[in-house]
Amino acid sequence: MQRASELTIVNKPLWVIIGLMIMASWVGNIWYYQAMQLEKPILLKHYMEINGYQSDWIELSYLENNTGDRRITGVLLEELPMLRLTVPPQPNTYYKHQVLKKAYGEWRKDDLGEMEPVPITIREATVFYNDGPSEKVPIGEINVVWEKEEGLLQSSSSGSSSDGTGHYSVTVQQPVILEQVDVSFSDRLGSSLELSMTGKDADDPHPQLPMSLNTGDPLTFNYKWSLPEELPGASEVYKASILLTFQTEDGRTVHERIPLSFNHYLDEKQIKELVRLGGDPS
Repeated sequence: MQRASELTIVNKPLWVIIGLMIMASWVGNIWYYQAMQLEKPILLKHYMEINGYQSDWIELSYLENNTGDRRITGVLLEELPMLRLTVPPQPNTYYKHQVLKKAYGEWRKDDLGEMEPVPITIREATVFYNDGPSEKVPIGEINVVWEKEEGLLQSSSSGSSSDGTGHYSVTVQQPVILEQVDVSFSDRLGSSLELSMTGKDADDPHPQLPMSLNTGDPLTFNYKWSLPEELPGASEVYKASILLTFQTEDGRTVHERIPLSFNHYLDEKQIKELVRLGGDPS
């Protein structure tokens, strides 16, 4: 009996240590879980162009906690009240502690009503929650331009890949002079987007501008997205385009835009860093 009593006395400190270790692990798990939670849902920074004269789909990505009660129920761009954005019930991408969703809507050129065709720059969105008041939050930059189609170009082929590469080929529909090639948001993109062009001479990898083009001549644009792995650049969403400036035979200056396909993906490490920064990597 004395031997059993001695064993019990000896084992008590061991059980105390084990209990403390279990408690420390439990507290640590709770602390880590809380540290990986967003205080509120966040909209990612978007940089996009909308042509007011063309119908298009608009998507705005935002991040929410996997669990928790605060959810986004609506997003409004006050400068574009006719644009109705739908908030989906199901996420687009699942992460360990967060989900990525997209509010989406259709910009319909027939719904403009009495809206004046003047350039608009939008930098804030009004976000509505299921819990608490709405608020205005930074959204990046959305530019509304007004450019009517002139029918100078006809698409012949296009394609993109998950590695960020893509191409877009067109044929010219009337004699023109291509004077300039630009990319929207080029000041922000810098080296994150590589763009090359080939003209009617496919063997010339660096055609010079201005370039005279005849009806039926081809133009091909090859591009590659190389967004940085670090924030804030990694979390930015782009809806950019190639801006072509032409001069027609009758002396008019005409702009045409070619869309750049953009596949956006954030990995778990980038999401954790975004949460650590409180949702604002800038």
